[in-house]
Amino acid sequence: MAELPAARITAAQPFSSTGVDYWGPILLKPPHRRAAPTKAYVAVFVCFATKAVHIELVSDLSTAKFIEALRRFVSRRGLCNEIYSDNGRNFVGAANELRQIVRSKDHQQTIARDCAENGNRWHFNPPRASHFGGLWEAAIASAQKHFVRVLGTHTLAYDSMETLLAQIECCLNSRPLVPLSDESTDLEVLTPGHFLTGAALKAVPDIDVTDIPFNRLRQWQQIQKMFQQLWKRWHLEYLSTLQSRSKWCNPPVPIRKNQLVVIKDENSPPMSWPIGRIIELHPGDDGTTRVVTLQTPTGRYTRPVSKICLLPISSAAEKLNSTPTHCKHVNM
Repeated sequence: MAELPAARITAAQPFSSTGVDYWGPILLKPPHRRAAPTKAYVAVFVCFATKAVHIELVSDLSTAKFIEALRRFVSRRGLCNEIYSDNGRNFVGAANELRQIVRSKDHQQTIARDCAENGNRWHFNPPRASHFGGLWEAAIASAQKHFVRVLGTHTLAYDSMETLLAQIECCLNSRPLVPLSDESTDLEVLTPGHFLTGAALKAVPDIDVTDIPFNRLRQWQQIQKMFQQLWKRWHLEYLSTLQSRSKWCNPPVPIRKNQLVVIKDENSPPMSWPIGRIIELHPGDDGTTRVVTLQTPTGRYTRPVSKICLLPISSAAEKLNSTPTHCKHVNM
């Protein structure tokens, strides 16, 4: 595996280096009952440095529609210095049209000088090399898999689908990354939303409608039910990626006091990540810690280590990156 490119570790601002890809098609509710459902696609923009996600709904795969989605994205997130994508025809066409606009003599006088001189640099992956775009492919997999399962055979109108995708985008950008500090009294974590708004993203409080049948809910409640079902699936899957499960022949992941953790709670509402800091360890007879006491904003709780997820920190990273202890062969 090659080293990370410079765009992955240095960025002047969020989305200055961006990867983009599509998923779909998805079916939208037609304007008339007798009309057939219409197809649409979802464009996913991923920031290389902060892993923030931006989602746009696109009506088709034409170059013109992608340029419209790109303009909406730039209007909200800022101009990109570098854009990475695969060799899709719509991406190639968009890159050619933007290059012609920037270099055209008719438009150079109206476009700002910095945009003309520092136009978007578009990078294409080699043909049939989807693994070169693993960053945005992982973001698509995070949302698409559960989105398809939750949506099922239901069809939504265009504006309802935009609402659902915007909530999914906010959900992905609320995930905890690393602790903000090592202070014992600080229970804040860094999220992609901090780079976009300066603070953690929150959801509007809503009642839990996951157990209510669809035919008893209004249209906006049906959207919330889909979002709540997706949240319950996705956030548990994301927390499982934070839990390092080593084999018995390897030493366990070190658990120390003052570490910041995410508490695994299946009933947590959307956009809520219960955070706690380890204040006491309860090791067993073999010296391995399986139970800890946590300090949370609402009090102290005792939880097994299977219900907490350690956030990456420098000391833990050094232990995890060290050479693992190999199993000894035992003659039976």
